[in-house]
Amino acid sequence: MITGMRRVIGPAVCVFALVVAVQANTQQLDDAAIIGAMKAGQAKKYDHLVSECLAIPGFGAHFAAEGFVQPLGNYTITFATASGRIASMAAEAKRLYKPFAVADVPAEIRSGQTVYVEAVPAKPTSSSNNVHVAPPIERIVLKSKSDPNAVVQPRHVEIFPIEWSNLLGGKVAGTAAVATFAFAEVRELPPGEFDMVLITTAGERRCKVGSKDRDRLFR
Repeated sequence: MITGMRRVIGPAVCVFALVVAVQANTQQLDDAAIIGAMKAGQAKKYDHLVSECLAIPGFGAHFAAEGFVQPLGNYTITFATASGRIASMAAEAKRLYKPFAVADVPAEIRSGQTVYVEAVPAKPTSSSNNVHVAPPIERIVLKSKSDPNAVVQPRHVEIFPIEWSNLLGGKVAGTAAVATFAFAEVRELPPGEFDMVLITTAGERRCKVGSKDRDRLFR
């Protein structure tokens, strides 16, 4: 390895090594596993299938914020492998009274080759002086806590616009996002905790997937 080169886990990984890793480190789901995840989602009892944390602005962000609308809102970030994603989809389908069956699970999720990171902004808060809203997301990456040079790049990031009405009759805009990552590449991160990093227009928001959650989801 060339000295000083930034080690990024992603498309640059050797193709042969990646193919071997995908074959060895995925979680192909059969119908029984899918049904189990769906039932957990419908019962809203699937915490064991995901890792969730709150991403808050850094201490310095409060000093840098200016204006009436300030980018100081929080994000809830959910990390899930295939089972957790299916449970989340089943829970949402039930909430909306929509049908959701085994046949509705996409082949990409069933294959177990993808990890999902979903970021949902908190509802804006207001006071007499300003409104705090989560800043727009530009990208999501995963970053090792023990080796800052080990970063997993997303396969895809889908960003969704959100609007909230405020008490003054206006609207405040924000975003939610879902990023997908290769299961094998996430598993290759150095042992221990890693951060889910939201890159936003107002800097980074991050929170971690702890060692216990990582072991539980990748066992």
